Amino acid sequence: MGVQEAAPDRPVMDGDDARFRQLADHAPLMIWRCDTTKGCDFFNRPWLEFTGRRMEEELGFGWIELIHPEDAAACVAAFTDAFDRGVSFSIEYRLRRHDGAWRWLMANGQPITADGRFAGYIGSCFDITEMRQALEARRHALEDRESLLSELQHRVKNNAQATTSFLSLQAGRASDPGVAAALRGAATRVMLATLVQDRMFHVTGDAAVDLGPELAVTARTALEITGRSGVTLALRLEDQLELPVSQAAPLALIVNELVVNAARHAFPQGRAGTITLVVHRAGPGVGEVVVADDGIGLPETQGRNTPQGCLGLHLMPRLARQARATIRFAVGDGTRAMLHFACA
Repeated sequence: MGVQEAAPDRPVMDGDDARFRQLADHAPLMIWRCDTTKGCDFFNRPWLEFTGRRMEEELGFGWIELIHPEDAAACVAAFTDAFDRGVSFSIEYRLRRHDGAWRWLMANGQPITADGRFAGYIGSCFDITEMRQALEARRHALEDRESLLSELQHRVKNNAQATTSFLSLQAGRASDPGVAAALRGAATRVMLATLVQDRMFHVTGDAAVDLGPELAVTARTALEITGRSGVTLALRLEDQLELPVSQAAPLALIVNELVVNAARHAFPQGRAGTITLVVHRAGPGVGEVVVADDGIGLPETQGRNTPQGCLGLHLMPRLARQARATIRFAVGDGTRAMLHFACA
């Protein structure tokens, strides 16, 4: 129920009551009127056709008999409260139709005046049953969808964990150091991707992702999982950029790859250094993410099918296309990766 103060210029009843009744009877909705006693002194033809009762049965407080028992107390209380304060009101309640069916009505009441004096209320009702049923069906459908997605996410997460464990186990059994390193890298990649997808799953409905904080968590997690000591992460989240999940997720996966690659390859032999993440607006409608390090720079790229090859460098352009972004690398006093993408 909603109650609001009446506007200064309240509607005034026309003295020609017969004309009012004629107009009300031809209105496309149910209309009622009550006097200063709070009792109703008029119901239009659509109301009587809806209830299937005579005017005499409805007058005064007779209409209350048709309200659903579960709604009657709240409906009468709302009407009485609004009447006592002289304010307009809206309330939803169920009313029994002539065929015995309970139908949901939206009732609106407005104070009226005659010769500048309070004269009662005039109100209207319209049937909102189908609308409520549609909303309820949509609510159930959304609940079912969320339940299904939750179950799917749970299974995907379990499968990813099993895959990570399997790859780690195989890495421990591999006799070739290169193969072992590749398997451990794959296990890390699967685990980090799962963490990103898990966070994105909790973004509800059409809500956007605040890119800066999301990429900050992604970068911190990636650096922690590499277990690389002496390498620190510097954050420069200069602007708030909100993106849909479909765009933010692949950008986060790219940052995963960049941070892991920098931690593993940019600082050899225990060298200390810094990885910097920058998120800002590069121009109107253009966002930029920069991942830079002060390491040794990119080595000559190995073939991706060799144990020494950096698979991430081959995956990132594909992820960039998914994010509708471009990626560019610059080398000099370390490595700098720049991502540009459209944003609001």
